[in-house]
Amino acid sequence: MQQYFAKNEQLELEDGDYHHIKNVMRMKTGDKIKVIWNNKAYECKITKVGKTVSFEVLNTLVSKEESVLVDVAFSLIKEQKLNYLLQKTTELGVNKLIPLNTKRSVVKIEKNKENQKKERWQKICKEAAEQSFRFNVPKIDNVLTLQDLVCKDYDLKLLCSLDKSAKNIKKVLEKNNKCVKILLVVGPEGGFEPLEEDYLLKNGFIGISLGSNVLRAETAPVALLSMIKYEFMR
Repeated sequence: MQQYFAKNEQLELEDGDYHHIKNVMRMKTGDKIKVIWNNKAYECKITKVGKTVSFEVLNTLVSKEESVLVDVAFSLIKEQKLNYLLQKTTELGVNKLIPLNTKRSVVKIEKNKENQKKERWQKICKEAAEQSFRFNVPKIDNVLTLQDLVCKDYDLKLLCSLDKSAKNIKKVLEKNNKCVKILLVVGPEGGFEPLEEDYLLKNGFIGISLGSNVLRAETAPVALLSMIKYEFMR
């Protein structure tokens, strides 16, 4: 069953979604879709496909509450790699995505173009959330600095690190398996500069290792989310 996110409580869809129903999926009267609004899902039946698309609600579906909320902060990377990061972390249930401006960030975003970028990123997340049958779309924060990041409150703050002193991710998760809100921080290609990493460690972050293999900036958060999802699965 195809899923769409409504733009208001009347369950109206975006114009692009109506186009998708009519011209891409070529749905007909009687076909069913799932429409999401305010973290609730509604099973609907299409009643009209013409110049407009109409549907009626058949059932209300209840979402399964996540046992842990995970936010991912990531250093800005190139567009194609960032698209992958946005898609896959959304599919794996990320709660919020936080872009970071760091010293080794390969991409710099001008302030007057930030909203335009966020709109495009949000669209990617929306499509990934529909594809993966999520009941919500992860929010995307403004581009922050590390100084902004350390002020945020979490039960557990994890820093993906290549340092030899970094702790085993499995052991850290086993020790902190009662957490409700977790922040993952992933650096740019080449990792954070030593002063940046030291700053985070001094401000409550735990350096964690994913093993002997060095993962790409866009792959590391996907691996981390998979591990956390497994550890906290009900």
